[in-house]
Amino acid sequence: MSITRGVMAVFAGLAIAAIAISANANASAAALRVGGTGGASGMLKFLAATIASENGTEVEVIPSLGSSGAISAVADGVIDIAVSGRPLKPAESAKGLTATFVTRTPYVMVTSRPAHHGLKSVDISKFYNNAKAKWPDGTRVRIILRPRSDSDTAHLGQLFPGMSAAIEAARKRPDVSIAATDQDNADMAERMPASLTGATLTQIMMEKRRLRTIPIDAVEPTFENFEKGLYPYGKTFYVVTSAKPSAAVEKFIAFLRSPAGLQALRQTGNLPAGE
Repeated sequence: MSITRGVMAVFAGLAIAAIAISANANASAAALRVGGTGGASGMLKFLAATIASENGTEVEVIPSLGSSGAISAVADGVIDIAVSGRPLKPAESAKGLTATFVTRTPYVMVTSRPAHHGLKSVDISKFYNNAKAKWPDGTRVRIILRPRSDSDTAHLGQLFPGMSAAIEAARKRPDVSIAATDQDNADMAERMPASLTGATLTQIMMEKRRLRTIPIDAVEPTFENFEKGLYPYGKTFYVVTSAKPSAAVEKFIAFLRSPAGLQALRQTGNLPAGE
């Protein structure tokens, strides 16, 4: 199974076009529109509900845009805020966009297996390199990949020794599934016996996924261990706005930096960068 970059771009373009039509039809709507990488969708929905209860700000979370699609939508004025799983590219910054707020969440390896004693970081690439790789009980490991263009592909490739080459080797195997989005990735991992894939802890938490996180080098991948620096593997989310954001957008960013906002982020398994 494979997903091409062109097909993903078409889907993102259609989603943005639909949002633009809706925005034009409801120009008087006061709600902020936010969207972005699927790994942050649960976090955004929680933040939207929290800020609404705190100060009445209405936030509409637009699903299935992805990082690049959401960034383009902000540049085109279709949505107000994007949450990206990667930094801005020079061409995006040149459009007057800026990363206004940065947060981090643990990046975890997950499986549908009911229990797992853990993996060594130096061994994870072997599961991707070897088509006959097995779990300790003899069950064949069934890995799931993301498209080359997805931010998680490059990110996972940088986390563990030999992973970039191992991912490319796995991509040539006919038995390996490729998930187009973060939600597809988690859906496949839940359905597939003995699955193995990467995901953000915030997604697993907020979507209440039926997946188990795997300890790495004998460290449980919990938010507490991540905050203490014991679990070193994380993913950064960039909150992207225009260079001259509206008062409503500035109010949203101010909320993220407030005690209530910081507490809400922690509840979703996220830490502001630098903490």
